[in-house]
Amino acid sequence: MNNSNTPPSDALPTDRVGHVEFGLVFSLVGTVIFYVVFLAIAVGSVVGNILVIISYKNDTSLRRRPTNVFLASLAAMDLLTGLVAIPSYIAVRTIISEFTCSMSTRYFLFLPGMICGVSSVTHLSLIAIDRYIAISRPLRYPRIVTKRRCVVALAIGAIFSIIVCTWPVVSMDVEQSFCGEQRTDEVINVLVVGLCVVIVLYFGVMIFCYAHMVRKALEHVRLRRTLSKCAESVQTNAQDARSRLRATVTVAIIMGAFIICWLPIVFKFLFLSFFQYSQEVFLIVQVTCELPFYANSLVNPIIYGYRNAHYRVGYQRAVHGCCPCLADKPPEVESSVYSKQRPSIV
Repeated sequence: MNNSNTPPSDALPTDRVGHVEFGLVFSLVGTVIFYVVFLAIAVGSVVGNILVIISYKNDTSLRRRPTNVFLASLAAMDLLTGLVAIPSYIAVRTIISEFTCSMSTRYFLFLPGMICGVSSVTHLSLIAIDRYIAISRPLRYPRIVTKRRCVVALAIGAIFSIIVCTWPVVSMDVEQSFCGEQRTDEVINVLVVGLCVVIVLYFGVMIFCYAHMVRKALEHVRLRRTLSKCAESVQTNAQDARSRLRATVTVAIIMGAFIICWLPIVFKFLFLSFFQYSQEVFLIVQVTCELPFYANSLVNPIIYGYRNAHYRVGYQRAVHGCCPCLADKPPEVESSVYSKQRPSIV
């Protein structure tokens, strides 16, 4: 138990610095529950995002839209979260050992989760900018947003995410231990502040884009009501407006789910900085706040399947191809109608 004014480190303290005996952070029952919950999230994330990637790869109508590259890339990042970030997180949060407590290894166990998290915010910001251009510049949109530019933007975002998350390594004293009496609060606090600043800037971009899109969406609703009273020759414009409105609503749902999953992490940082607490309370707050953060990796495939017929049929085809007994093959009539639908990012 830590009785000083400095908050406890993010692992249980040990008696000697430089030597950590193997043990478990939680009780045996608590460890089993922890593993079951987070492994279920990891499996769901891997399966769901593989379905998204397969749907994108097999559907030419999705591939024709350059901006669907953002969704496929985001699915790949969420897939890495399930394959790498969550297993590393499980190990570092449940096991006490020299490997998981040493500064030289512990930070790198958290690194995949941080890179995937910052990269996810980058993806959502790029998607928000894409929707902003589609709504505010519909005629120039095909010339502004090309597949090549999408790939370049994703590459720049990936490089930026890696730099932001790895730069603290050069400032760390690898001889220190998270599980002992020595602390690295200054380095970790600088990292936390830096990540928070980046996330706030990204959220600012998204809020600006979506505020503009909400205004445009309301204009489209009024336009649709007006066009519904006109001749059939103008109904195509109404369909385009309805398509843009639906796409905007879907992306807003994705961003809303992302914010809900990230708010607990912000609360955790504030809690660690301004409140006094026992080790037991600290562990409860820590796990409770980090659970939705990692669960966000399996939310997006559910949203895609619920809002987009292309992805629903793609999921069904992928599951049927892997295991016909789990899903019926999409009927030909549905496929023909589906192939004629206007391709959309969401």
